[in-house]
Amino acid sequence: MKALVIYGTRWGGTVDVAKKIGDTLKTEGCTVDVIDAKQSPQTIDSYDLVIVGSGMRADKWTNETIEFLKENVVALRSKKTALFVSCQMADRSEQEVKDKAKKLYLEKMAEQYGLKPVAFGFFGGYLDFNKSHGLIVDVMVRVNRRSLRKNGLDTTKLLDTRNWAAIEVWAREIVKAAV
Repeated sequence: MKALVIYGTRWGGTVDVAKKIGDTLKTEGCTVDVIDAKQSPQTIDSYDLVIVGSGMRADKWTNETIEFLKENVVALRSKKTALFVSCQMADRSEQEVKDKAKKLYLEKMAEQYGLKPVAFGFFGGYLDFNKSHGLIVDVMVRVNRRSLRKNGLDTTKLLDTRNWAAIEVWAREIVKAAV
C-alpha cells in the first residue's frame, strides 16, 4: 500500500506526529511519503491511503491543509483517508470537552468535504512558551500567565502532551482498516 501523510503545522509539533505516523506505516509494510502541506504534491493519484493532519489554533486547521483538502476533494472521496489533529484539547481531563473538540475538529471537517475517513486521530500537542507563536497567542499567554500557572501549567517549560504510543497504535489500526 502506498500512503501519503500530509500535515500542516504552525509551530512544529505536528511535524513529529506526522513522521511518527509515517514511520509506523513503514513498519507495517507501506511505502510512505510524509509531506508538509506547504509543498503538497501535484497529484495524489498514486496513493492508496491519504492521511491529512493539522495542528490546531483557535479551533482552526492550518490554511495549507485546508487548501490541500479543497484542491483534492474529488480524489480524496475515492480513496481511503484518515484525518488527525494535534492539539492541547486532546489532553483535557473533561471527556465532554474532548468529545466536543473531536466532533468540531475532525467529524465536521470530514462532513464539510464529504469524506468518510477510516479513522480519526486526536492527539496531544506541543507548545514552547519560550518561542513566539504570533502576536495574539503571545499576548494571551502573557496576560494569562498567572492564571495558567495557578492551574498547574508551567509557562517556563515546554508543554508536550503528545502520546507517542497512542499515535503508533492509531497508525497501525489505519493500515488494518485501509486494507
